[in-house]
Amino acid sequence: MRWFGWRNLMIAAINADLEQHLFGLSPSEDWWPGADPKNSGGVRGLYRFAFDGGLPATAAVAAVSGDELSIHVLLHPRHAQIEADNCGGIKDGAAVAHGWLERRLGAWIQDGGEDFSCKRAVQARVAAVVIEPHGYADQGSFIL
Repeated sequence: MRWFGWRNLMIAAINADLEQHLFGLSPSEDWWPGADPKNSGGVRGLYRFAFDGGLPATAAVAAVSGDELSIHVLLHPRHAQIEADNCGGIKDGAAVAHGWLERRLGAWIQDGGEDFSCKRAVQARVAAVVIEPHGYADQGSFIL
């Protein structure tokens, strides 16, 4: 259940990012305000989205070496000023997840859910959501 919760939060955040046109699935396709592929990725991008039809979520995306993106997600933040990559874990929201999106060799989410915490009250809901990646894989090698 833990891996599915992590997977679902990561996919929801990445899909929302793609829908908001903040980044693409190819190297250097970083379009959020302040992104700069030539200057160590520039500043990170912050955005909000709805998870599973209404739970508020916030995310942070940053370009890292190797054309990868680092993505932090916070589900149901305690208040609007909390940023996903600077939060205090589940004391600041219902669930937190972090992972990387590979974009140089293909497009897939790296890691297997080790960086995930979730309150019991929402754990089953987060893990049970049916959500599919839009043009990338949730694990392994998906070569474009």
